[in-house]
Amino acid sequence: MQPVKYRILCTRPLTDSTIAAAGENGILIDVQEFIRIKPLLLPALANVSGLQEVFGDNRPCIFTSAHAVQILADFYLQPARFTIRNPVCCISGNTRKTVTTRFPDCPVIADAAYGKDLAAAIIRTGHIREVNFFCGNQRRDELPEILQQAGIQVNEMVIYENVPTPAVTAEKYDGILFFSPSAVKSFFSANTLPPETVCFAIGSTTAAALKSYTDNNIIMSHDTMEVSMVQTAIYYFNNNNCYE
Repeated sequence: MQPVKYRILCTRPLTDSTIAAAGENGILIDVQEFIRIKPLLLPALANVSGLQEVFGDNRPCIFTSAHAVQILADFYLQPARFTIRNPVCCISGNTRKTVTTRFPDCPVIADAAYGKDLAAAIIRTGHIREVNFFCGNQRRDELPEILQQAGIQVNEMVIYENVPTPAVTAEKYDGILFFSPSAVKSFFSANTLPPETVCFAIGSTTAAALKSYTDNNIIMSHDTMEVSMVQTAIYYFNNNNCYE
C-alpha cells in the first residue's frame, strides 16, 4: 500500500479489491452506509404458484438496480428453489453484471445507462407488450411512464425499500462517493461539506441530487460500475485535479 495522500468516504459498501486498488494509489477509503436496503414482502411472489403466475409466460423482467436483482434472487427465488429464464431489460454496468451473475439463464435483450434510455431500447425491440418491473420504493418515474405512453403494460413490483441511515462524519475527507440520490439526501441531512471536498456521483441523476445540496465540485463517473467510480476518483486526485 502506498503512503496515504488522500482520504475518501464511500456512502455504501465496496468490495475489498476495489478498496485495495485505491490504497495502491495512495487513497484511503472509509465506508459508511447512509442507506439500508430492506426487503419487502410481496404476496404475489410469496409462494411457488405466485412465482409461476408471474414468470410462467416468459414476460420480460425489468431491473433498474442491482438491489432489485439480489433481493428477487435471495428473498423470493432461492427459498422457493425457483429458477427463472425470462428475458431481462436492465440498466447497464453493475445492474447488468448482477443480472448475468444471479440469473445466468436469463438473456439480456435490452440495456442502457439510464431509465429513459432503457425505456427507449425496450420500445425499439418492437415486440414487447407487457413487462414486470422489479424495483424499490423510491424508483424514478421516467421508465414506467414512457413505456405506458407507448402502450406497454407495466406490472410494478416493489420488493425493497431504501431506509435512510444518516450519520455525522467527524473526519475531513478529500472526496465522497455517492451512488444514489437517496444516499445524497441521507448524508446531507446530518452533514455539511467544506468547500474543498470533491463529490463523486455514479451518474447524472445522483449528480443532479448533489447540486441541490452543495456548490462543491461534482465529478461524474463515466459508467455505473463501482470500480469506475473509484477509478474516476483515483484519476482525479493523481492527475492534479484534472477535471477542474
